Amino acid sequence: MRILRSILTALLFVVFGIGGGAISYLLLPFTATRRTGLRIVRTSWRGLFFLFTATRLIRVDDSDLFRVRGCVLAANHPSLIDVVLLTALLPDTYTVARHGLKDNVFISPIVRKVFLPDDETLLPLASSLLASGANILVFPEGSRTPADGVLRPFHRGTAQLALRTGAPLRPIRIDVSRRILGKHQSILDMGDRPVVYSFHMGEPLERKPVSDSGVFRKAAVELTAALRESLSVCSMPS
Repeated sequence: MRILRSILTALLFVVFGIGGGAISYLLLPFTATRRTGLRIVRTSWRGLFFLFTATRLIRVDDSDLFRVRGCVLAANHPSLIDVVLLTALLPDTYTVARHGLKDNVFISPIVRKVFLPDDETLLPLASSLLASGANILVFPEGSRTPADGVLRPFHRGTAQLALRTGAPLRPIRIDVSRRILGKHQSILDMGDRPVVYSFHMGEPLERKPVSDSGVFRKAAVELTAALRESLSVCSMPS
């Protein structure tokens, strides 16, 4: 069973790579807007999500992901496919990409066309999307959560984005029944039974927009601490 699950995983990542390349180089160059690009990518990743669950590699537990609109969403990051699953499950949600993904040959066009850049253009883009009712997803650790489940130090950019836009900041805790697709872990290490993903949407961590620089810095520190506390109880089994 373990060998079969490894083979299925390898095949799905081949599908993911080929599909990502096809979307990147055959479809996205002809899309006029970021929203259209997101619809194409979300449809594709919903298909991948179906394949992961249909082959019983993973199972998504009864989750309380609400149909939120106009929020900054912040999640812990236990596995490689977190962004695929959240994009498939959440409506109209754009992810802030780390810089290194722009150089990935398979998904670079997806990152540039659909994801949001982690640079000086992020704020105006995010503000416009949030105002239209879209969500912005951020992984404040900036990388996958370590194997021991202890969260990496959070970047303050997530809290700063919520404060500057005035959008509610909502934590999403991702729990997994077994560690898979983690940092420095083989993609073939899938165990011998379906891995259960649970997604828990926390209450909004709302703060009013702040303009004063001194007050803003303090508010960002406090909001980052509150966010980390809300996500620190995530489960990361070995």
